[in-house]
Amino acid sequence: MPIVRFQALSVGSQVPPHSFSGTVHSVFRQACNLWLEPGTLLTLLPCQKGNLPHGIRLDTSSHFVFLHALRVGQSAACRGGILRIDGADFSVDLRPARLWHINLKELHLDLCRPTQAQSWVVAWSELNRHYHKGGLSENLRTFFLSGVRPAMPVLSETLLRQGAYTIPSLLQATCRLRLRDVISCIRSLIGLGYGLTPSGDDFLVGYMAGLWCTARANPSRMEFLTALGSELSEVSQNTNEISRAYLRSAAKGHVSEPIAKLAQQLNQANDMSSLRATTQTALRVGHTSGSDGVLGMLLGCLVWQGLPPHLLLSDLLRLPVLCDSTSQR
Repeated sequence: MPIVRFQALSVGSQVPPHSFSGTVHSVFRQACNLWLEPGTLLTLLPCQKGNLPHGIRLDTSSHFVFLHALRVGQSAACRGGILRIDGADFSVDLRPARLWHINLKELHLDLCRPTQAQSWVVAWSELNRHYHKGGLSENLRTFFLSGVRPAMPVLSETLLRQGAYTIPSLLQATCRLRLRDVISCIRSLIGLGYGLTPSGDDFLVGYMAGLWCTARANPSRMEFLTALGSELSEVSQNTNEISRAYLRSAAKGHVSEPIAKLAQQLNQANDMSSLRATTQTALRVGHTSGSDGVLGMLLGCLVWQGLPPHLLLSDLLRLPVLCDSTSQR
C-alpha cells in the first residue's frame, strides 16, 4: 500500500519547531498522542477538531480513524519537516502548516467595562442553560455559598463534591495573591475525577485562562501568575500525562482553541450572537471537560474585579454596578 502524505494545516505554539523523536503514547478515534522526551506530549488531530497548543491538525478525510492506522509504542520522528511513524501508512508534512496561537496575555478583559461585563453575563447564561434549564443560578449560588448540594447535579459529580469546599477558598486566595494558599487548593483539585482529563484539571485549565486574560499587565498579578505557573507545572505530576500537557500549557497562558476563542469573544464584546455560539462550542467539548473548563474560566475572570468572594455568585447581573462601587485596584 502506498504511503499517504497528509498536510499539516496548523501547529500549536508548543510543538517543537525543528526535528523531534518519540513514540505513540495513546490512540483514539479522532486523536493520537505522541510522547517526546523529556516529557512532552504532542497530539495529532483531524481537520474538524479545534487547535491545541501542543496539537497538529491534519487534512485527513472525514472517515479517517487514527485507531485503524496506529498503535501504541510505534516510533515516530520528524526530520526535515516530515513526520513519519514506523509501520504507519501515512506521513505528515509540517512545512506548510500555519502557527496557531492566541495570546491570552495580550487580552485586557475588564468586567468594569459595561460591554465586557455584559459579554460575561451572556456566557454565564449559556453555561446555566447547558447545565440545567432554568434555576441554575440559584443552584450554583446555593452550592458555592453554603456548600449544600443542589437537588439537581449542575457540575460533574466529583467537582461538585470537592469544589464546594475548595473553589471558594481558591478564589479568595487568588484575589489576595496568596500563592501558598492557592497551591494548597490546587493540590485538592489536580487529578480530581476520572477520564483522560479529570474534572478538577479541566476546571483549573479554564481558571488559568480566566486569570491570564484579566491580569492586564498588572506587575503584581503577572509576577503572581508566573510563580503560580511554575508551581502548577510541578503539581501537575499528580495527574495523568494527557491532562498534564493541558495544565502545563495553561500554566504559560496557552489553552485549547474553544476556550481561547471564548476569551477573545469576551474581550471584544461586540457580537453577542457570536459569543453565544462560541460559548456553546466550548461547552460541548468532551463529556464534562467543556463545561468544567468554561466554569473555571468564567470564575477566573471574576477574581480580580474587586468583588468580595461572597458576592461573586450572588447577583451577577449587577456586576457593573458592583465594580463601580469598589475601591481602586
